[in-house]
Amino acid sequence: MAFHVVRIAHRGASVEYPENTLLAYRKAIDYGIDALEADIHLTRDRELVAIHDGTLERTTNGTGRVREHKLSELEALDAGRGEKIPLLAQIFALAAQAPIRLYLEIKGDTEVEYLEVAEAVLSAVQTAGLLRKVILTSFSAPALLRAKALQPGVSTMLDPSPQDGSLTPQEICEQALRAGANSISYDFQILTPPIADEARLNGLALFPWMPNEPEDIRRTLALGITGVMTDRPSVLNQVLRRC
Repeated sequence: MAFHVVRIAHRGASVEYPENTLLAYRKAIDYGIDALEADIHLTRDRELVAIHDGTLERTTNGTGRVREHKLSELEALDAGRGEKIPLLAQIFALAAQAPIRLYLEIKGDTEVEYLEVAEAVLSAVQTAGLLRKVILTSFSAPALLRAKALQPGVSTMLDPSPQDGSLTPQEICEQALRAGANSISYDFQILTPPIADEARLNGLALFPWMPNEPEDIRRTLALGITGVMTDRPSVLNQVLRRC
């Protein structure tokens, strides 16, 4: 069945399975989604791993900052249900086996860290030959600008800041355009019809994140957006089948 929006599994099927793990990604692929979203950090020994937070406490049985640990230390942790923190290379391997794209969010606690991760992720994408399959995303405009400077052909998506309802539709789009981004990611809870209209007028694709309940998904779809990032891809599929 063809769907009219791009379906992105936010951190995989992350309500049902441990977020940002291979299990969550595989289950999302089983749901037939169009893309996976993964959050990428650098380890102490400069390996790229998928985990949302800059610290380990919330999603693993470890403690401290991701950047303070070597890969071998992170591999010993439990990220839920016995799953491990995956390497970006393992996510690439999943993408090579399915007709999906990857939305890779560049993470960091400082602008220096954002820039380091942007460069490392772009290099890994190019080495893997996956430039056409990957969209780099970030809250950091400088990180996306660095990626574009290194590889003008890379697709990028900005999360404008702050996402608290204080920005006008024009300000949101101006941030994305200044960052050279192709698209915008935005909290569905504060997304309004004027924002969706302004994005269209500026030629920017719009991807709301984390509508997970059927009524929220339906309300988001009614804005005529390009795609949806959800923690519940199976629910998104159910809603779309009824549209």
